[in-house]
Amino acid sequence: MNQYIEIDELDKDILRELRVDARQSYRRLAEKLRVSPATIIFRIRRMMKRGIVKAFTIDLDLAKLGFQSMAFIMVKLDPRKSRNSMDLLKKDPNVAELYEVTGDYHALMKVYSRDPKELANIIDRVRLTDGVNDANVIYVLRCVKEGIIEV
Repeated sequence: MNQYIEIDELDKDILRELRVDARQSYRRLAEKLRVSPATIIFRIRRMMKRGIVKAFTIDLDLAKLGFQSMAFIMVKLDPRKSRNSMDLLKKDPNVAELYEVTGDYHALMKVYSRDPKELANIIDRVRLTDGVNDANVIYVLRCVKEGIIEV
């Protein structure tokens, strides 16, 4: 389990600013937060070292890249094969997220597809995966909110 790391208001402000634009310069970030660039550099490096900031990445608009459909697939696994099944499921290129969960289902997958035919193929691949006993598909009609919570 991850150990909770307390951060102060300046670190929170830095994180909020980076979520808006992670490409902004340290100098610009320092100006916005009214601290020195050296302070910004130190704080970001410290948060990276502590594992709070894991990576600087991009947020893609998948629809503009042709991925028009999103679905969640809840999967029931054979307990004797669950590790192997999860390893196989996570290798599928259409799987964006895969979680081991509690409840009636053992895994929750977030998948993207270009069209209904591709989604059907994804569902078939999931159902045919060794150790998968059942799969329930929830097709997403519209995203109301997506992202991460405020710190």
